[in-house]
Amino acid sequence: MENTQETFTFSLGDFKLQSGEILNDAFLLVDVHGQLNSAKSNAIVFATCFAGDHNFNQMAYGNGRALDPSLYCIITPNLFCGGQSSSPSNGNKPQNGPRFPAITYYDNINAQYKLLNEYFGISHPLLYIGFSMGAQQAFHWGAIHGDKTGGIVPICGTAKTTFQNWIALEGCNMALTADAAFENGNYTSPPAIGLKAFAMNYTSRLFDQKGYEEKLHLGLFGGLENDESYFQTLNDLFGGIDANNLIGMANTWQQGNIGAHEKFGGDKGKALSNITCPAIVMPSSSDISFDADDNIPEVAQMPNAELKIIDSNYGHLAGSMSPALSSENDVKFIDDAIMELLKHIG
Repeated sequence: MENTQETFTFSLGDFKLQSGEILNDAFLLVDVHGQLNSAKSNAIVFATCFAGDHNFNQMAYGNGRALDPSLYCIITPNLFCGGQSSSPSNGNKPQNGPRFPAITYYDNINAQYKLLNEYFGISHPLLYIGFSMGAQQAFHWGAIHGDKTGGIVPICGTAKTTFQNWIALEGCNMALTADAAFENGNYTSPPAIGLKAFAMNYTSRLFDQKGYEEKLHLGLFGGLENDESYFQTLNDLFGGIDANNLIGMANTWQQGNIGAHEKFGGDKGKALSNITCPAIVMPSSSDISFDADDNIPEVAQMPNAELKIIDSNYGHLAGSMSPALSSENDVKFIDDAIMELLKHIG
């Protein structure tokens, strides 16, 4: 099958959110690699993560890899608030900037389901996969669409955001909004000091103490000269993201709760037990944002799930599926697990 690629905008129209508010002229920016077969049975949905768009996901693709565009049609709908799909930075007045509506994971899932059904005519995706915030989306997808999905693979994420994780994100948000240039979200130029403070706060959680002691961060992005170049690289990354978008994404992450759906009435266990499709949950042994121990009771409540812990010192980035951000062993471990699941459900 030919390996093709296209990126397009899918209009959602006036889209009703979980809150009841209408997101006017909503849209998803969608990236597709590979061709959908005639039976529409080879679709893999690959959700995006915090501060990472479809370009980030492409680091996980390749011939001979688990996500092989010559075999599968890999569909990446960009996350709301990420700057590509509907976001504070591109919202129409009066829903622009700090007035952009609060977005939940289920809002993203509902939009993605609409995309699959109305644009692609897909009723049963082969696989739903995601890293970090993408992993949390995978849990949420499985809770309401698991009965018509081949399987899910959440990597380095939990079904519900822990309070400790919420606090860490709130610290990032407070560091950003403390910059006077933020002006309550009504800035006319980027709040550079606040963005730098956000980046530094967030960076503290990419690796654990051992990972930083081993200087693994200096091996990222093909190799960095010293700590300052590491900080500068991340400052450049976060400095290029709209501040209101960062806060919007962080708020979605903070409110992440698989039970927060009318079908489950806030009951996390009920939602997890509704993920009936095969699932491989893959935390990193050294992740301090999404502790592997938090996945153990979640997997226990899922009827058809397996826990595979990535034994790595690369912290949260062990789940990135990118050799530029983790180790070759991490990448192979994840690829092998996904291939095993695809063989089982295919």
